[in-house]
Amino acid sequence: MKKIFYYALAAVAAISITACADSHRHSHDDNHLHSHEAEHNHVHNADGSCASHSHEEHSHSHEAHSHSHDAHGHSHAEHSHSHEAGAKEEAHAHSHGAANVVTFSKELQQKIDFAVEAATASSFNGAVKVAARVVAAPENESTVVATAAGRLHYVGNLVAGRAVSVKDALFVIDGSGVTENDAAVKYAAAESKYMFAKADYERKLSLYGNNIVSQKDLQAAEALLRESEAHYNSMKQTFNNGNLLLKSDVDGFVATLLVENGEYVQAGTPLAVLQKEGGVNIEAELPIRYAQSLRNISSVNVELADGTVLSLDEINGNVLAVGRAANECNMIPVTVTAKQLPAVVGSVVTMHMAMALPHGGECVAVPRTALVEEMGNYFVFVQVCSEDFEKREVKIGNTDGKYTQILKGVHKGEKVVSKGAVSLKLSQSAGALDPHAGHVH
Repeated sequence: MKKIFYYALAAVAAISITACADSHRHSHDDNHLHSHEAEHNHVHNADGSCASHSHEEHSHSHEAHSHSHDAHGHSHAEHSHSHEAGAKEEAHAHSHGAANVVTFSKELQQKIDFAVEAATASSFNGAVKVAARVVAAPENESTVVATAAGRLHYVGNLVAGRAVSVKDALFVIDGSGVTENDAAVKYAAAESKYMFAKADYERKLSLYGNNIVSQKDLQAAEALLRESEAHYNSMKQTFNNGNLLLKSDVDGFVATLLVENGEYVQAGTPLAVLQKEGGVNIEAELPIRYAQSLRNISSVNVELADGTVLSLDEINGNVLAVGRAANECNMIPVTVTAKQLPAVVGSVVTMHMAMALPHGGECVAVPRTALVEEMGNYFVFVQVCSEDFEKREVKIGNTDGKYTQILKGVHKGEKVVSKGAVSLKLSQSAGALDPHAGHVH
């Protein structure tokens, strides 16, 4: 009977030891898994985003592992409570870790003008920034000139910028009282010459049939008739009630009025400049010290008054000419032509002319809009995950208006925030206010 009792007691002890070992092994495996995850700094979620973990989490997992070895005999309720407390500590450590990483959710990204672009290799070595003036292309301009002397009068409400069409009346020149180059006198002379030439040709044509006038004389009379007729018809179209009427010869608008209404003008005086819609030229002048650099222009970007920067492809343009000699001001002229520039003639823009690196060298460049300035230092936001962005200080070089050289801080291929960087900066500033400030933990 005693032997049976001892056998039963031994069996109960073996069961207890086995259960304790299983509990210990489960706790060890569980905590070892937590420790393994902490060693890898981040864990990828199902949507491709990631959450960074600090080294404190690693130490928490080791402490939890040690605790599980010491307290494996505790009850299941105490073990569960210990895990909940550890999770809260890890979450708190995560919220205070990596102050230079900003989380910006996809929902917020969709609400603003937000974009990410990879840092690229660029070939520009330096860039020249210069003010330039927009002028009309010569083929799109026409100048109205007085064809007779007299007092000038506008036709209708003629102002700069007014749209005009071919054969629209613009000016009237009143030549009454003018002894020289009087339009009325000229018109009368043209009409008289035409009538005489017409009568002479008809007379010689009838005589030619009777072999009285030679063919040579008939051809000369015909030529005089055609000449006088053309001159008379031309004046007839521009002559109205004793006055000379000047009309537009283009479809466009009045760019500039050169004389005042009622002013006396001489024949040949420019009266107005008309302009057709179409291409423009962008003219700049650079100091002669840039003469050698201008031979290696790799690209030109045009910055408008509102800060918009456009490439030559975007304005359908090209470098038309680079001066080969200095002008009277010791400057080198550079002209760019553009067919689709959203700027008015006469306005001032900024040209960024990039020079190529020698021997095909490359540098790293990011969009200029990716840069954020703080106290004279420059930063970019580098994408770590889909919603996490690291604020990183960079050292910048030259800019061509669109892209800026990065001398230090970003590598080729890294993705930076090219649109919306200011919003991330504001988001980081708001997050810098500790929500736990003033509380005792």
